[in-house]
Amino acid sequence: MSSSIPWRRRLSELGRGLGKPHAPLFAPLLYGVCAQMEALPPAEVTADPTRLAKNLVELGRALGTSALVVAAPSALEAEAFGADVDRDSWPPRVLGGCAADTFARDDFAGCWTRSEALDASLEACQRLAATEGSEAVLIAALTGPASLLEELCGPMPPSAGAWEFAGRALSALAREFAQRGAAAILLCERRPADDADAWRAALGTVGNIARFHRIPALLACEAWAPATWPDATVACPAFEPGVPAPALAKPYGLSVTHAPAAWAALPGAHGQARVIVTAREVPADVPVEDLVDAVDVALEVQREQDA
Repeated sequence: MSSSIPWRRRLSELGRGLGKPHAPLFAPLLYGVCAQMEALPPAEVTADPTRLAKNLVELGRALGTSALVVAAPSALEAEAFGADVDRDSWPPRVLGGCAADTFARDDFAGCWTRSEALDASLEACQRLAATEGSEAVLIAALTGPASLLEELCGPMPPSAGAWEFAGRALSALAREFAQRGAAAILLCERRPADDADAWRAALGTVGNIARFHRIPALLACEAWAPATWPDATVACPAFEPGVPAPALAKPYGLSVTHAPAAWAALPGAHGQARVIVTAREVPADVPVEDLVDAVDVALEVQREQDA
């Protein structure tokens, strides 16, 4: 980018609803796909902090992207809270929920190490923050509270206590990533919450932690949108070619399809958009060669806008 303003500062300003207009940061969720840099299974690379950090850097250099995605909504949290997760397939699948007493937990010390992959993500984040410099654009994409409770509770409607747990748990995890150098937290939701008020309260808890650490808490919803975007988060409504910019009171992000073939339609300048993400992980088996072409097209639009 031609601007001298570091992306980390720009993201911090986005979290506070500030900052001058600029072409948005392009940050698709490229997580498991980094395993292709060593031709290894995603489950193996994402459970090894050394390999994960190395492959993320190599993938970022190959694509020319500024952001490194150190975590994606791939059942990391559910596994840490005791759910049965199949990591042999990708993306991982939650096979069974957690124990009933999980929702009473309020101390998460030592909890993250129960998921080898989540522990690796946290360690990789810390290492990259140290080796890539203070302006490293590290993004931790987490499972949103509604999607997390769907994984933990199955078809049973979450209780009030479960919603409170989701807020506590995700805020504790967001704090861990922020303290280890993450420049932004992205919360990804697959479906609307049955209890909108409880959902907003859980998001508010996470948003407060992000604000304390001067990073944005982005919210992307796959194939749906809330009637009103929660104030505690930075809205990332879905981008549709030809559709005018959303009427939001403060700067926002955009979410786009996780299919790289469609990225040629991405915008350069789009209202007050400051970042472009995908609401779910880009498939790990998309060839890196195809990603190079798709990302190059997307970034060329941004280079023209930022020139």
